[in-house]
Amino acid sequence: MTPSTHPTTGDSIAGATPPGAARPSLPRRAIGAWLDTADSGVATAVLLAVFVAAWTSFQVISYASLDLHPDLVEVYAWSRHPSPGYYKHPPLGGLMAAAWFAVFPIADWAFHLLAMVNAALALLVVDRIAARWVSGDKRVLVLLLLLLTPFYQFHGQRFASNQTLLLAWPLAVWCFLRAFETRTLLWSAAAGAACAFAMLGKYYSIYLVASLPLAALLHPARWTYLRSPSPWVSMLAGFAVLAPHLWWLVTTGFQPFGYAYAVHGGATQGAILWKALLYLIGSLAYVALPIVVWALIARPSRAVVAETLWPADPDRRMLVHLLALPLLIPAVTAPFVGVELTSLWTMQAWFLLPVVLLAPRDVVVSRPAATAVAAGVAIVTLTVLAVAPVLAVLRHWEGNKEGRAYYAPLAEAVGREWVAATGTRLPIVIGDADLGAAIAFYHPDHPDSVPGFTLAPTPWIAPDRLLRDGYVVVCRADDRFCLEGLAARARTEPDARSVDLAVTRTFLGDTNRPAPYRILIVPPQTGPRSAFRPRPEERPQAASRRTGTAPTELELARSRQPWWASRPTPACSGHMVRDALLRSAPHHEVGRA
Repeated sequence: MTPSTHPTTGDSIAGATPPGAARPSLPRRAIGAWLDTADSGVATAVLLAVFVAAWTSFQVISYASLDLHPDLVEVYAWSRHPSPGYYKHPPLGGLMAAAWFAVFPIADWAFHLLAMVNAALALLVVDRIAARWVSGDKRVLVLLLLLLTPFYQFHGQRFASNQTLLLAWPLAVWCFLRAFETRTLLWSAAAGAACAFAMLGKYYSIYLVASLPLAALLHPARWTYLRSPSPWVSMLAGFAVLAPHLWWLVTTGFQPFGYAYAVHGGATQGAILWKALLYLIGSLAYVALPIVVWALIARPSRAVVAETLWPADPDRRMLVHLLALPLLIPAVTAPFVGVELTSLWTMQAWFLLPVVLLAPRDVVVSRPAATAVAAGVAIVTLTVLAVAPVLAVLRHWEGNKEGRAYYAPLAEAVGREWVAATGTRLPIVIGDADLGAAIAFYHPDHPDSVPGFTLAPTPWIAPDRLLRDGYVVVCRADDRFCLEGLAARARTEPDARSVDLAVTRTFLGDTNRPAPYRILIVPPQTGPRSAFRPRPEERPQAASRRTGTAPTELELARSRQPWWASRPTPACSGHMVRDALLRSAPHHEVGRA
């Protein structure tokens, strides 16, 4: 594999202004001077620096009237306890956040900056791939076309497990391409480690990991690669990186799989097939704009389109395979896996599209066309920045389904009630999963949070710590399941005190309507707590109300233990975590990508 890194007849190059032609305007000259630095990498560095500054500013301003998304505060709650895995997802998001907040303050702007830096690093890796196939203006156009999708600016701002793949997938493909070409031990080990890195972001990366060997098998040089040590070194490196997480999965009963199937599984075959079709249609809709722009600036003939989609060059054809396979395999396998797909899951899979579109030598893009695309991206960015304050006001007036306007005020109110009752630092928050994680982020004590009413998802919280330090149960006033759990805790805690709160938020002098919450303050233990053990019939009855079935022997056995001492065995932990999540998480959790 020896892709060209030099200008070709298909690359646009800067030239002098033709005699008699009008002198370009100052913006055009500035963009032209910037494009002239493409091959040195300066243009990419400038673009990514402006990208981070502009879009971090947009997120900070436009969300000034709201607090962080539940996904972000959840990742922060995990990051306080680095682990080989977490009950919903593999650990990459939490580990990246832990490293980030070891340096940056715990603040909204820092989280927005993390999201945009992650997206910028993803684009930087894409640039490294693109530099092996295109040069000149086309190298910059690769990134500009990606910025015409919503993935890096809008969806990328919600840093969670999906967003880690924006960086992890290009990194894995880049290392794989280098390993396939060079077959050196270093690149081979890097390819395996990068694939493991992607799997630690989200298990959806299995589709990318499966696509890489398929792409290698479809290449004419497959036997040269397979007979070398390269693929075996990659596998060993990948398993070495994954080993701690695989051990964690086995010892915890594959908790994230139970959650994934509870949220995305259980549909009929007809529903799964329909969602797979919508997944394909929605995926193409996400990239319709960059495809249209490419067609307008390149004006390819039918022959060029055919050469673009199915190149004669086997190395470029491998790029097409690496683009298409991770997009198609999920749709083909969905009926067998039994999971409903959503098109948003393709956001990390489209990064090769502009490389594929611009790589053919016969795709010629003029300097004026490249300048127009750059100007268009700049205009969109400036327009979005200009309307950011308006969006902040509208979000304050309209609110949102997660109730994010109340997270920070609620954290302050809960902390005030706790200090008044105990005079100690706020240690642990349980109950509503989103509210607990939000209080962990926004309260200055940064307490630990427990999603629901079981300690299974939070093994770093020992049962005796609840007795020693006490805890707060937090529920929305209209969350029946959470309130039932709060009432059950109140019956077992003789010193507990229930408090009803009404929380508001003021933005630019305007106060929104109050939101009601109920909390239960359970102070630290000062003596024997005889009533702490629930009645044996209490938990089976609650389970029977939830499921409409008689209590199982397992439920009867666990009902004779204190709720905080219930530790799931590996055989049933996935089910228990799923049950706890569905009981404690808000309804929007079920539809969250």
